Amino acid sequence: MNKHEVWMQRALDLSLLGAGRVAPNPLVGCVIIKNDQIIGEGWHQAYGQAHAEVNAIQSLAHQEDAQGASVYVSLEPCSHTGKTPPCADLLIKSKVKEVFICNLDPNPLVAGKGIEKLKAAGIQVEQGILEEKGGIINRHFFTFHQKKRPYITLKWASSLDGFIAQENGKPVTFSNKPSQTLVHQMRTQHQGILVGVNTIIQDNPQLNVRLWTGNNPIRIVLDPHNRIPKNSQVLQDGQPTWIFTQDVQVDDGPYQWFALGENYQIKDILNLAYAKGLISILVEGGTKTLMAFLQSGLVDEVWKQEKNILLGKGIPAPNYKLTWGNGRKIGEDNVWYQADLS
Repeated sequence: MNKHEVWMQRALDLSLLGAGRVAPNPLVGCVIIKNDQIIGEGWHQAYGQAHAEVNAIQSLAHQEDAQGASVYVSLEPCSHTGKTPPCADLLIKSKVKEVFICNLDPNPLVAGKGIEKLKAAGIQVEQGILEEKGGIINRHFFTFHQKKRPYITLKWASSLDGFIAQENGKPVTFSNKPSQTLVHQMRTQHQGILVGVNTIIQDNPQLNVRLWTGNNPIRIVLDPHNRIPKNSQVLQDGQPTWIFTQDVQVDDGPYQWFALGENYQIKDILNLAYAKGLISILVEGGTKTLMAFLQSGLVDEVWKQEKNILLGKGIPAPNYKLTWGNGRKIGEDNVWYQADLS
C-alpha cells in the first residue's frame, strides 16, 4: 500500500464503527493528516447526527490545525443541507489543502456536486482510492441509489442434509450461540427483515435484535390473505411492522397493512420499500418466500447456516443453483456465503 491507501484504509476502518446505526445514510470515515501524522479523525456515528468530516474536525486539538491539512474521506463530502449542514462547506471553511476520496456519492443530491464545490474553492481533489473496498462497505447504499431498490440479503439455516424444518413445519434449532449472534449482527445492518406469514404462524418470532448492539429493523410480513394471528409477537411490542396483503389496508400506529393487489410480485414489494426509503432488507424465510426472491433475480447476497445434524426428512431448504465459494466455521456450524448473484 502507498501512503494514500494507508490513510484511506484507516478512513474505511473508521466507517465500519457506524454499522447498524447510520442507515439510511452511508458508512463514512474521515482522517485528517498533517506532516504525515494523523491529527484528527471521525466517523458518522448515528443517523441524524454529525457526519464523519464534522467529527474529524471537532477531534482536532485546535480547529485552526485543519488549515493546510490533507483529508481522507471514504465517501464524497455532501454538498446539500439535510439533517446536517454540507460537509464540503465545512472543509472549505477549514481551509484544508487537499481532499482524497474513496467513492463518489451516488445520491442525486450529491453525485459530484461536493467535489465541484471543493475544486471551485481551490482545494485539490483526488478520487478513487481503494474504490472497490469502499463499494463493498457501502453496497446497500449504492444499490439503493443505483438500482432504485433495496439491497436484498437472503439467509436461512438448515440441517446437513438440507432441511429447514420438520415435515409439519415445526421449527428446529439449527443455531449455536455464536451463529445466533452473527444473525443478530446482520439484522442491525439491514433496515428491514422479511418473512412469510407461515413463519409467523409456525415460529412466532420476535424478529428483533437482542444479541448485538444496533437498531431493530422494520419487520415485513408477506401475508396475501391476512392470516397473521393478532397475538403474534410482532404485533405486540410497538416496533414498526409492515404486513403486505392483497386487499387489506390499515394504519394502526406502528403496525401497517398494505394492499398490493392480487398476485403481487417481489418487484411490487421492493418498489414500495424503495418509495419508503428502505435501503436494505434481510429475508429470513421460509422456503417459499426465499425461492420467490431467488427466482425474481433481485437478490444481492445469500447466507446459509448449516448445522452438523441429519433430519432425514422435513421441509427442504431452497433448491436453487448457488455456488458456495465462501465458507467459515462458527462453533460447530458451517456458514456459507455467496454475493453478486447477477
